[in-house]
Amino acid sequence: MKNKIKNSILFLLSLFCLIACQNEDIVPMQVDAIVAEPGDLLNQSFPLKKVRVEGQSLAGLKQIILDNKIDVSFNPTYNSDKSFIFTIPFDVKKGSRFGKQTITFITASGSVTKDFEILQPLPTISGLTPETPLVGKTAEVTGDWFYDVSSVTFKGNPIGFTVSSPTSLFINIPASATSAGDLVITTPSGSVTRFMEVSLGFTIVNVTDFDGGGTRPGSGWFSYGDVASFNAATTGGPTGNYAQYSWTGATTNGYNGSSGGEGATFFAANPSYTDATKAYIDIDVSANVANAHFAIQLNTIDGKDYGYNFKVATTDWATKSILIADFKDNYGYGGNAAGTDLDVSKIKEIKIAIVQGDTPNPTIIKFDNIKIKYKI
Repeated sequence: MKNKIKNSILFLLSLFCLIACQNEDIVPMQVDAIVAEPGDLLNQSFPLKKVRVEGQSLAGLKQIILDNKIDVSFNPTYNSDKSFIFTIPFDVKKGSRFGKQTITFITASGSVTKDFEILQPLPTISGLTPETPLVGKTAEVTGDWFYDVSSVTFKGNPIGFTVSSPTSLFINIPASATSAGDLVITTPSGSVTRFMEVSLGFTIVNVTDFDGGGTRPGSGWFSYGDVASFNAATTGGPTGNYAQYSWTGATTNGYNGSSGGEGATFFAANPSYTDATKAYIDIDVSANVANAHFAIQLNTIDGKDYGYNFKVATTDWATKSILIADFKDNYGYGGNAAGTDLDVSKIKEIKIAIVQGDTPNPTIIKFDNIKIKYKI
């Protein structure tokens, strides 16, 4: 009997020693690093990116809790005793936020809580609707990471905006905008820039830029009347080549001018554009003397001719915008205004000339970037 008791005690002591030795071999759960993949961000990551947790006794991962409230999903397949991989979630509806927060890992052997930081990505712009916004109207900007937008600027000036979602915001196009420029959206993480064209509310036809563009390219321009020389490819204009017309004062013909020739009407695709009070001629002009006297003539397919005469105050390049309703018949000297009977959709030719009957008469006029536009 004594031997049985003795043997039982020895067995229990041996079992206790075995268990104690096994417990000494168990390494407690340990997280050494949280590394964003790809890259080398340590204990921080951008949203929706994979991170790799490195440590010991990580097998049997049961749960990941972010910021004490967000249950993070993971794939047990990518889990070993030394590491596991998961993706940083981001859903504001579930309470996701940027900045420093805690992350807790729970395994079969215990749990570890570490400090972690979710970085805010730079905003992105993927599109504009409409692609060329109308001045004075709103436009939608689509993209991503529109969180905590602090400002939106156009050409360096703040403009109104409303964020509708992290992927969409609406901007107010200034009514005073006259040209394209950079649209910049700024958040705490930085800024994104996109070049944005704007519509001034006109359908614009490029007649010629004397650089090969337009419905009447510079190569087709010619001169007539009392002209000394004409060059439709003179270098050094405001945007490249320009046309230069020289006159020595001859009056043999009593007139002079230049033209890109006749052709299809400029608004052939828009026959409803008839109102001269909604149409303009834009042209860049210069001359070799101040107060140079220019003349512009419009010819239509029904045989009507209208003119507009104007002076340029200096020899510097200037942009002239002329309402077509201000043109008059008889080469600009008649009594009938174009606004009463000129059908803009029928204009087929534009001529540029020097007014010979006035002083000072320039010997040289220069012009470039001729456009005809219609208010829509």
